[in-house]
Amino acid sequence: MKTEHMDVTINRKPITVPLEIDTWGDLLDWVENEYLKAGQCIIHVYLGGMEALNYRDPLICDRGLASGGKIAVECGDFDTVVRESLEELDEELQSAVDSTSEIIRLLENRQEDEAYTHLAQLLETVRIFFTVLNEDLGWPDVPDADISREEFSEALEHALVQLISAQENRIWVSVCDVLAYEITPILESWHQVVERTRGQLA
Repeated sequence: MKTEHMDVTINRKPITVPLEIDTWGDLLDWVENEYLKAGQCIIHVYLGGMEALNYRDPLICDRGLASGGKIAVECGDFDTVVRESLEELDEELQSAVDSTSEIIRLLENRQEDEAYTHLAQLLETVRIFFTVLNEDLGWPDVPDADISREEFSEALEHALVQLISAQENRIWVSVCDVLAYEITPILESWHQVVERTRGQLA
């Protein structure tokens, strides 16, 4: 005989989970389709006290609730979440643009080790930005952008090939050129897309 599921909260409020729900995937479906009101969405999920960033992964969805420990779900208004996420993305893009200038300054001052550490972080950030902005999420076109959305993938691939080659050969002048004339325009174009999106939601 099943017993009532344990410690599950939504926005810190304990909830009673239907007894037929056995896995995290079942609970996720129930929360999104039965519990949440129209216009609401999940923001964060904590399983066993740890935030699960990939909580939709099939392996996690198949996990039994009894083995998950405490489950905490945070939800919010979809429009608010989108606006806040876009604001954060906008700020991160501006920070990335500033980072390219800092890397160039460090290289010009012969502080190569520090510059290449920053460069590795920048490249990881660029990868994440590309993943987000390459998704078909209704991003608007920006007619006056340096690089159109259709050109993002090709432009980034070209820039990264040049950058990796220059970095491997320790040709810091070439690294600076790629950052200034290829990576920065891509970041600024992404920035324009996000700003245009925020303007449409205002």
